[in-house]
Amino acid sequence: MPPMLHGDVPSPMQAEYLEEMLWTIPEVESVQAFYDSPSTEDETRAEHWRGVGIILRCGREAADAAVSSVLDKLGSDVIPAPLLAALMRHRQSRALQDADWAEVWKQFWGVTRITDRLVICPSWEKAHYTPKPGEWVIQLDPENVFGTGTHDTTQLMLQRLEALADQEDFSQKSILDVGMGSGILGIYAAMRGCRMVRGIDIEPAAVHTAADNATRNGVADRTDFSDTPLDALCRTKYDLILANIIAPVILELLPDICRRLAIGGQLYLSGLVAQSVGPMGERLLEEGFTDIERYQQGDWYALSSVYAGA
Repeated sequence: MPPMLHGDVPSPMQAEYLEEMLWTIPEVESVQAFYDSPSTEDETRAEHWRGVGIILRCGREAADAAVSSVLDKLGSDVIPAPLLAALMRHRQSRALQDADWAEVWKQFWGVTRITDRLVICPSWEKAHYTPKPGEWVIQLDPENVFGTGTHDTTQLMLQRLEALADQEDFSQKSILDVGMGSGILGIYAAMRGCRMVRGIDIEPAAVHTAADNATRNGVADRTDFSDTPLDALCRTKYDLILANIIAPVILELLPDICRRLAIGGQLYLSGLVAQSVGPMGERLLEEGFTDIERYQQGDWYALSSVYAGA
């Protein structure tokens, strides 16, 4: 059940729900909440929440229609009409051509440290960054698809992969990344020794981008990326499946994910906000998952679980 919004200002959970729904727009590239105070305290953030900005890869008219469609889905029973204007008064829709997207990121995205040993380095910064001893460096150019490593959801997944690779022999694992975007997760898994990484994405552009990034990092021979739909994949059983998307999409794909996960295999999910965690955990239990663990960074959550079979 989505959170009810009342009064003049939404709570942090309510604002997060709106942001999550905006991420469901196919053309979305960025969703960012705006505050007039730098405080990170939930109560203060709620008081100073001023709206949400959104960048879409489409024209202004199409952008307005897409956002209006999301609000229609939410309905006035979720967002009372008097609050709609307040929620969206700082919305900014910006039309970006595909060719412009990489240039936008080059202006605002630099070297990103994920953990003490893992760094994401934009390909154009390679010559200016000297890795420290024992450091893993992923060279990346996201072009016009999701997956720079700057978002909390991606960082949560990379942190989980690092922990798993430290504990287990990745050379014996097969991995499927559902919604691979730039290929960042699968590439890191391959760098850590995995010999069979498959990535799929509904965006055809992601296939080219992920393949280029795999080549940059010397793992093209251990990765395979395609725009094959999940339900059309052969019934190969994977040891680990990754899905860094959003809760509504994950829930829709979960039956097909289960069909392709080996008994005893692990599932890592991210892209969850606070109100999605409980329902997602309940659904995982219904589908035969055990050992569910939760991880948080900022306002976002990830879950790991083990598949015991339906």
